[in-house]
Amino acid sequence: MSEVAPFPLVRPAADIMDAEDGIRIVANMPGVRSEDLHLQVERDSLHIHASSRCPSPMTGGRDLRNLEFGSVEFELDIAMDRPLSAPPVATLSHGVLSVFLPGEQRRDVHVLK
Repeated sequence: MSEVAPFPLVRPAADIMDAEDGIRIVANMPGVRSEDLHLQVERDSLHIHASSRCPSPMTGGRDLRNLEFGSVEFELDIAMDRPLSAPPVATLSHGVLSVFLPGEQRRDVHVLK
């Protein structure tokens, strides 16, 4: 993507797991709502982009020193050794994204930098 993100750009912590019926990708994306999640498949790659909007809490005049997380843009690019044979199935629950690639076991899948 060529546009500059208005908030810090973060690659979320992610796990890629091989299963009997496909591959599961699990990524931590705190504060992301389903309407702010975008998946795009391009031939042999999966691009995941999400926005988290976490406004600063009211501090009651106190100096806010630390937040667990704030507003960020998440990006994760997954490369595969061949095009997907079926569309990915994604679920988002409590800040954890799970993407399932059905029937894709035994393939070379890795996260791009």
